[in-house]
Amino acid sequence: MGDSNDRIVIGLCTFNRHEPLKEALDSLAQIDIPEKTEVEFILVDNDENGGAKYIFDAYAPDMPFKCHYFVEKNRGLAHVRNRVIEEALKLRATAIAMFDDDEIVAREWLVELYKAFKESGSDGVAGTVYRLLSMGSSPIVKKLWPNRKEPANISVNLLPTNNCLFSTNLVDSDGGNIRFNNAFNFSGREDLIFSFDALLQGAKFTSAPQAIVIEKFPKGRSTFKYLLRRWFDTGITDVMVVRHYSFGIVKRTLREISNIMWRCLILPFLPLGGAKPPATAILHITTSLGWLCGLFGKKTDYYFKHSD
Repeated sequence: MGDSNDRIVIGLCTFNRHEPLKEALDSLAQIDIPEKTEVEFILVDNDENGGAKYIFDAYAPDMPFKCHYFVEKNRGLAHVRNRVIEEALKLRATAIAMFDDDEIVAREWLVELYKAFKESGSDGVAGTVYRLLSMGSSPIVKKLWPNRKEPANISVNLLPTNNCLFSTNLVDSDGGNIRFNNAFNFSGREDLIFSFDALLQGAKFTSAPQAIVIEKFPKGRSTFKYLLRRWFDTGITDVMVVRHYSFGIVKRTLREISNIMWRCLILPFLPLGGAKPPATAILHITTSLGWLCGLFGKKTDYYFKHSD
């Protein structure tokens, strides 16, 4: 990996997920550190009362790097992620790594992210997220949501904040100066907009399949009902994304209407192929309905109402 003296800041955002946060920090305390790098850690708590401070205080002394805790009183995904960026820049970071507070990182996670980052010469890398569904999860959910690993060093268009590392050239004032968009604070897709903004400035992202995190899904998120809600909200948020970039909204609307019509027509015949085909069709119809609802003004604020 050369003679680099990169300073990597790991950023983790949290809001009222105390037990998952403890597991996340447990795993983080055991990671390997890439050679010839300096690493520091930032925890940004979106609870204005600092509810996660006692957890941070318990784990910080045993971390293999210097740790920092901040409270971001402005609620929302974009606010906390932007706070990570601002604090990382103050620490003179050359790269920022992110994962979520309901995830467990593999021991080699940061080493593999950094290795892929340096070898690819890209502006950012996206690792692999394995979903760990709770006991008693719906069998159809397991079929609809299989775990998979991307091939190594392929170009990707999304830098997912649940497992990524990117150069601070994307976010510093002398570079791209990109930030997460506050319009997507409670809808999700803030990392998609961040990625698109970077790509429009010529950034390059690649896969880092060996950089693994495990996302633990509680029982409430391991159901077909949860998938329906998630896919419906995706349709709503897609309207926001398309309007943000002002492209193809009429064409996309016609496509979604067509999708509803033909999938409804074939839906009665799909049970012949088992449970997965009709469930998949229902999810696609749900996304299209979400799009149409979003087109007529419906908003999604799931991340304001929930901390799961």
